[in-house]
Amino acid sequence: MRKIPQQQRSKALVSRLVEATAQAIREHGMDKFTTHHVAELAGVSVGSLYQYFDSREDLVEALLQDVTDSLRLGLNTLVLEKTTELRDMVERSVRYGMAFLRADDGLAVELVRNWYRLPTQNVARLLQDTLLDFMRMYLLKNPLGNNPQRLQIRSFVIANSIVFTMIRAISEPSPFITDEELALELIEMVISYLNA
Repeated sequence: MRKIPQQQRSKALVSRLVEATAQAIREHGMDKFTTHHVAELAGVSVGSLYQYFDSREDLVEALLQDVTDSLRLGLNTLVLEKTTELRDMVERSVRYGMAFLRADDGLAVELVRNWYRLPTQNVARLLQDTLLDFMRMYLLKNPLGNNPQRLQIRSFVIANSIVFTMIRAISEPSPFITDEELALELIEMVISYLNA
């Protein structure tokens, strides 16, 4: 960001711009949305937009940070606060991830289709760290269950496997697998890998 908002009014403007970025991407796609679209949807001038963001890319980065924060909150609320049973944690996480990607009027699908062009390292890191937290919670309840020295490695492999697989499935115009079939396979894959 060019300028960090300090006052409540400025924070509200930045929030409107990020929401407008999401709407512009939904309406025009990643390749065709412009800062003019965003400013118009937010009800501000392009000059006001450029007080806080240097480019479309900065707007997308701020949007991805919002998406990441929302994903973190949802995973923590739905999973970490509800259970420490491994299968339940994995199932809740995978199903939440699929629902999260399918929600929001196509925004996530458009972001997923363009993931290779986006600064997605924060989202991948969040999933990896969240999975590591889940695994730690599981080990607190089942201390002899797994090799704790390999938790970080396993969380990296699992998080990236799940994310890439979901991205591929959701990016397909006519996938050969349903979301339910994919969720079941991912759950079994993770459980088998963790219990190996």
